[in-house]
Amino acid sequence: MNRFVAPILFAVILAASVQTGRAQDASLRGSLGGAAPQGNVFAQDDVGAEGEEGADEEDTATSGLARDTDAGEDAEPLAEAGRIRAVQPFSERLRAVEKRSPTGGGGSLVNDIYDGETVRDAPRGIRVGSFLLYPELFTGLGWSDNRSGDTSGTSGLLYRIAPTLRAQSDWSRHSLGVNFRGSFTGYPDSTVEADPSATLDALLRLDVSDRTEVDVSARYGLSLEDSGSAEATGGGRDIHELGGGLALRRSVGIVGAQLRGEVDSTVYTGGNTAAANRQRDNALFSATLRLDSNTGAGLQPFVEGSLLTRRYFERCTDPALCADRDSKGYALRAGIAFDAGGKISGDISAGWRSETLDDSRLARLEGLTVDGSLIWSPSRLTTVTATLATNLAPSTISGTPGSLLYSGDLRLAHGFSDAVSGEVGVGLSRRDYAGIYLVEDEASATAALTWALTSNVAVQGRYTFRRFSSTTPGSGYSENAIEGGLRFRH
Repeated sequence: MNRFVAPILFAVILAASVQTGRAQDASLRGSLGGAAPQGNVFAQDDVGAEGEEGADEEDTATSGLARDTDAGEDAEPLAEAGRIRAVQPFSERLRAVEKRSPTGGGGSLVNDIYDGETVRDAPRGIRVGSFLLYPELFTGLGWSDNRSGDTSGTSGLLYRIAPTLRAQSDWSRHSLGVNFRGSFTGYPDSTVEADPSATLDALLRLDVSDRTEVDVSARYGLSLEDSGSAEATGGGRDIHELGGGLALRRSVGIVGAQLRGEVDSTVYTGGNTAAANRQRDNALFSATLRLDSNTGAGLQPFVEGSLLTRRYFERCTDPALCADRDSKGYALRAGIAFDAGGKISGDISAGWRSETLDDSRLARLEGLTVDGSLIWSPSRLTTVTATLATNLAPSTISGTPGSLLYSGDLRLAHGFSDAVSGEVGVGLSRRDYAGIYLVEDEASATAALTWALTSNVAVQGRYTFRRFSSTTPGSGYSENAIEGGLRFRH
């Protein structure tokens, strides 16, 4: 029952906040990307004299869209073996990918890049003191042919409640952005347990001087562990990810430098055995130095090095019964950030990451890392984003120090009119465990359509497909799901 509390509470807060008042129309410093009012990209380019003032206002607001990513979101892969969570909205994904621009750059995408949102119901925001709030709520019904997400899943109805709240400061110098996105999926007339997920990100940006900036970040994530995953022995579990970071950025001539410290902890709850959860709970501490070219050229190389320390919350006191999985390690990578005239930008890098466990009976957890991002605007009403990512995840499975997870996806959004937008996407991931023969693959696809009925209400529909496969016999499954509902936002 406690799973219902957070989503319902946020939904009530959002509904109440819509009644507090409307935001001022003036564009704000540090606007929230896709959450801020967007200029009408469907208007004619040859605006007459009577429309020039309005056009300037639209350009100003849209310029804020392309530059600012203060909400602190991270790009989530469309497919990630071992996790089940709702598809990240395209506009949020776009801001998260753009945030990866180099330290000294800041990105120079065209001002009117399409963010996948309908213009008719573009959020206006609610002013609360020196902040703008952008509330949103989706409620919908759907159907899935595998509601439990495993080999024995049955078909049936589902419902979903998904509140979103975005807050951005309107300060003259510094900025603070907070982004909450929740999703609660229930399965009526079924013994299948409800599926919650949530992300909460905050980023405080302090402009110390013209060349120096300090970022303070915090984040929380909740997702459901895939019951088909080898890690999910004893039943499905909720995965809680908590983290925080402090970064110092400084521009020194043609070089941009960033010194960053982060803490990321993972805690497991639910399932059939609390002891198994405690054995997996851990925290990763990292210190990173990154150097970027800061010349303003279309191609800007960068290098990055990190020192890593992982600690488990429950200590191994008897080597005969358990393994000491605490570790120390490093990560190195080098790459290039590119910006080809504003219509296409991104980065690509390759490197090596290694973690040596304190227990010498277990091999090193190490491997090649490949990471990248892409934002491409082939036309005024079409935007393409792509990501590549490599993650190393520890494990308590006997005989292995952990796994390497490679993921990649491609998503495209297109605006058909000021009231209709569409999206398609595909994703692949592979999790390969070191030291044992265990590989898990996931393929995902999605297609969505949004039709704005009024300035506050839109109809949304989405189809998703997942295919999970593993070298463990009998653990593979597939799922097709379709849902439709109403989106309310202000």
